Parts: sequence; structure tokens; C-alpha cells
Amino acid sequence: MWKKGIQDNRSNDYDYRTDDFKALLRYVHQLASHKLGYPVSLLTYLGIVNNQALGIQPGTLANILLNNVGDPFKDSETSLLEVKKHEREIIAILEKFYGLPKDGVRGYVTTGGTEGNFASLWWSKRYLINKALDVLIERDNTIKLLLKKEQELDASLVKIPNNDYPTRIAHLQNIIDTKNVIAENRNVVQQLLTPTVFYSKGHTHYSIPKISEVLRLNVRPVLPNEDGSINLSNLKKELLLHSGAHPYGPIIVIANIGTTITGAIDDVPGIKKILDETLPMANFTIHMDGALTGFVLPILKPFGEIDDYFNALGVNTLAVSAHKYPGLSQPCGIVLAEKNFFLKAFEKSERAIDYVGNIIDVTITGSRSGLNVLMFYNALRTLGLDKGVEKLTKMVHGNMENARYLYQKLVAMYGAENVLYPYHFNVIFPRPSQAMARKYQLMLTGNNATICVLTNVTKKLIDQFIAELKMEKENAMTNTITKIEYKIHTLQDEHVKSVVNLFIKSFCDSEPMTKYLHIRYQDYEPFAKEVILKAVKEGMSKVATDNQNRVIACAIAEDMADPFIPHVAHYPKMGPLLDLLDELSRPFINGKKFLRGKVVHVWIAAVDQAYRGMGLSTAIDMACIEAAARKGFDFAYAEFTNELSEKVTSQFKVLQLCNKIKYDDYKWQGGTVPFKGLNGAASSYVATIRPGVKLDSLPHSYIATEQC
Repeated sequence: MWKKGIQDNRSNDYDYRTDDFKALLRYVHQLASHKLGYPVSLLTYLGIVNNQALGIQPGTLANILLNNVGDPFKDSETSLLEVKKHEREIIAILEKFYGLPKDGVRGYVTTGGTEGNFASLWWSKRYLINKALDVLIERDNTIKLLLKKEQELDASLVKIPNNDYPTRIAHLQNIIDTKNVIAENRNVVQQLLTPTVFYSKGHTHYSIPKISEVLRLNVRPVLPNEDGSINLSNLKKELLLHSGAHPYGPIIVIANIGTTITGAIDDVPGIKKILDETLPMANFTIHMDGALTGFVLPILKPFGEIDDYFNALGVNTLAVSAHKYPGLSQPCGIVLAEKNFFLKAFEKSERAIDYVGNIIDVTITGSRSGLNVLMFYNALRTLGLDKGVEKLTKMVHGNMENARYLYQKLVAMYGAENVLYPYHFNVIFPRPSQAMARKYQLMLTGNNATICVLTNVTKKLIDQFIAELKMEKENAMTNTITKIEYKIHTLQDEHVKSVVNLFIKSFCDSEPMTKYLHIRYQDYEPFAKEVILKAVKEGMSKVATDNQNRVIACAIAEDMADPFIPHVAHYPKMGPLLDLLDELSRPFINGKKFLRGKVVHVWIAAVDQAYRGMGLSTAIDMACIEAAARKGFDFAYAEFTNELSEKVTSQFKVLQLCNKIKYDDYKWQGGTVPFKGLNGAASSYVATIRPGVKLDSLPHSYIATEQC
């Protein structure tokens, strides 16, 4: 009995309606003001950490920790800063949406599709093992008896006279037979404990092999149909081969409900039929990976009219990514499991955790974001799924209408043979430039790009994209013609005179700082010659020549381990320019002694004025970088003094801005501003240039020294 004056934290406010967020906030405030036991400091709630810069206001549900620990169907007895009531309501809404009977499903809100797949495969493994538990116990007991028998046989062997050959041979055969039976039983146990995962090769989500490795599951990829869906004939063949070699081995089949690129949906009824025909022991489960399309499965109806998307199809689990559809602002998802399957998976497990109030943990992560739960719940109610499917149906049909509109626009550009609209939301077309792919965040695979048309993709956005794509395509056609007329070579002695002249004219006539300082050809010539002669010796620079063998572009590259050191006394007018470039590079080079063959410095590119605007600057820079990559260089460092040359950065997937200096802000000796009034800026970047290399491995390219 409570002492007078002490109240249960579960006050009357605990009985708030799930849609009454104000009541929930009052309840949460009350809990936070009495929180003593659990190791969470509530710094944002106290205002010590201010989240207003992120748009999160004090005194809101987004500014306090809400932690749903473990199974949402078991409230914590004392860790009360949770919103499991809302999580159960989400599951109830989706239970009805997918046609399951009331209280016929279990699951929880996840961090996304990968965790949903992880939980599903883990639950399937537990289910299949528990289902075979009687056989496992029987086999284990048999093994123990046989091991005892083997020991007795070994002990009695020494008592048989060595010259009693018939008796010894019979006895040894008995030992061998016993060992074989032990091995057979162990093999059966190993099969029962290690399910095999079957999935569509090359089209199933990359998390499936990773999860299988963690859970120690075998994997068996199945050759797909052309659209990426699992080929049923190949599946049946692989199942027969597997069951012949591993008759006791349980099976988990991954059914894709919308592959990432094509959006293909596996034939789940066909998969179930083949499993029933091929595996008479029925030791299998089916998991639907519905990252995007799984959420709208009852709207799309790919299998016709289905009353229950679990029991009618023989499906055990489903994983959905809620940040894909219905489009939450944070990575989030849900995993659902048919109730009887779920209870079987955990029937032999006692997973209560006493210090958080006897919570049952059936999740992967344990602690889970209560804010994500509230956002998911709010999204379902906003879409009206607690009442019906009309609003969501209209939205999905609008998405598909816009996808068809995009498809028609792309067909007009590329022809029907080069554009694919396989299913629902995804449209596939020839890969555009990296700059376009980055701007519109396209999915790139090989020579193709994919657009996923969801609610954010309006006809206005489609028209804008198509207009830019047409312009790029026209420019690309022009550039293609031009590119046929030049060749790229390594800079040699024979090119020196032409490259020096091109170098001088390009920089004195066009480079912002050189022009601003009124540097004449004869002032610049000594610098150009020193740079070019060093570059010829190193063999890392490139030139482009036209069909008459005239040099029309060049790019100078060097190893950062042996950089060009200017002799400013030879070209004093260039002092401010060289000093600015030195200051620009200081954050990258200061305190480092670069190792040879690790970082290429691409620092000068020049293009004949008659050939500008045709992509030559990018082409010549990339030729230097590709040659360096072939020699084993991992990184490229470059400075840019105008926006046009800086466009080459769009060619790199992994890139980091090192420094940027506005011309008007730069101060030289004595505090003078040599480029006062000059618009623009100089910038420097470092990028990875070989596959698999990451920027965080850059420290392996140099030895740290004392900073200057």
C-alpha cells in the first residue's frame, strides 16, 4: 500500500487518448520532473542542450527522450517515458490494413528496412528451431547415448587379444558404425539449426546477405527474371537440389515486394505453392521485404483481391520502411509478424529485463525512438488509415499517373527501346551526367539511372528536369562531335613550346587574379617555363591535340611528395597570386610530409579559347587523374580560381572542400588587399580517385610533422 503523499506516476493523464498529444505532453512533463532511476540525463528537456537551432522548440514532445524499450505489447513497470500505447495503435491500424484478424499480428517500429529484415530473419530462425525442438532433443539424446557407447567400445577394445583378429575386426567395425551414426545425427542437428535463405540474385536488398552472415544462416541466391523478380522455375530447381543434399535443412524465402531499381514484386502465391510441393516437411518461412511498396501493397493488389496478406499468402513476416512510404522525416520502419508464428518463435525464451521494469525484449535494438513512433502514428492518422484507404489510394494513383507522365517525356527523348517503366513508381532511362545525377539525386546502376516517382515528384519538377536533360543532351551531342577531333597524350618535350604559349595566353588573358594584377606575357613566361619543364620530367601531365596535332589544352599534375617550388624573384609580379594559393593550400598541406605515389596534385589546366565550353577542361583534368589512379595514387588535390574550372568537382563521388578564400578578403604583406573589388573566390578540394578508397584513410598518405 502506498504511503500517504506518494502517488503512482501513472496518474489520470496516463489514460489520455492516443490522438491527444497535449495530454501526452502533460503526462511526459510530470514523468520527467520525477525521473531518478534510469541513466538518461534529459539535457534537452532541461534546456542545457538547446535544440532550437534545429527547429525543435522547448516544451515539445520532440525535445524530450521517449524510449520504447523492447516489446511494445509489454509496458514497462517503472521506465515510463515511453509511448507503447501509440505503437500498439500503429500495429492495430496496419493489422486491419493488411486484413489480419484483430490481435492477429505482432511486431514493432524499427529504424528502417534493414532492421525489419534483421528481426524477421532472426524470428524465422527461432521459429524454425523451436518447431524442430522435439527432433533436436531426440537427436541430442541419441548422440549422448552413442557417445557413451563409443567410450565403452573403446574401453572394451583393449581387452580383446591382439591375435584374435576376427573379434577385433568385428569390434572395430562396431566402433566405426557408431562414429558414423554419431556424425549422421550431428549433421541432422546442424541442418536443423542452420536455415538457408533463398532470394533473387542481384535484386534483393543488400542487407539480406549481411544479416545472414551475422545470424549464421546459409544463403542460396536464385537467378531472377529479367525484371529482377525471383524466377519460380529456378527457385524450384534450387529447392530440390538443397533438399536432396540437406533433407532436414529449414528454409527462409525472401519475397521482394518492390525491388529497389525495377520495383518488381515477387509472385508470393507461386513461391508458397512451390514450397508446399517441394518441401513436404513444411519446415520453411516466407518473409516479405516491402521496404517501399510493402506499405501500399493492399492498394496495388498485385495478387488480386486478398483478404489477409499474411495467412492467405502463407507469409510469416513483413518489413516496411516508413521514411519511404508514408515518408517520415526520420529513418523509420515497421516489422510485422503473424501472431502464432511470433509466439512460437519465443515460446521457449525468457527475455524479461528486470531493471527496466520486466520488459520483454524481442527487438534488435532494445531502445527505440518514441518520437519516431509518434510521427509514424501521426502519419497514419493524417492519411486516414485509421478510418479507410481512400486518401492513400488517391495519393498512390497520383504517383503512378506522374510516373507514366515522366515515362512518356523520356520516351520522346530517348525512344521506347531505351526507357523502362516496369512497375508502379520507378522509371529507368540512360544515365545522364554526374552533375545531373547529383542535382536530382538519381539512383545510378551501370549505364542507367532510375527515378522513383513518389508524392514529392510533381509534374512541375518533372518538366524542370526534362528541360535540363534536353539541354544537357544537346550539349553532349555537340561535345561528342568535338571530342572526335582531339586526342589526349602525356606531356612530352615536343609539346613544351606550344604548352608554354597556351599556358601564358590562357592565364594572362582569362584567369581572374592574373588579369587583375595586369601581368604581361613576358612577366608570366618564366613561371610557365619552370612549371612545364618540371612536368615533362615527371610524366604525369596531359595535353590534348587537334586533328592537325596542335596543342589545344593541357593539365599539369605532380606528386604532392615533390611539389613545384616557385622562385618568386624570377616573376615578382606574381607574388600576391602565389601567396594566396599558398594560403589556400595551407589547411591541407600544413604539418604533413606526403608519401610518394599517394596524392596527385592537379593544379593547372588551360584550354585554347576556340575550344572552350566543349568539356575539354574536365576531360584533360580527368585524364591526369585517371592516369594517376592507374599508377596507384589514392587521392587528388586541386585548387580552382574560377567557377568554370571548379565544375570538374562534379565528377567525383567522394569529395571534400579544404579551403575557400574570397579575393576581396585576402590580405597580403603589410595588410594590403591586392585583389580589392575582384569578385569570386579561390577554392581547394581533395577527392578519392580509386574505388573503395575513403577520405578517412587520407592520414595513411603522409607523415605528420610540426605545423608551420
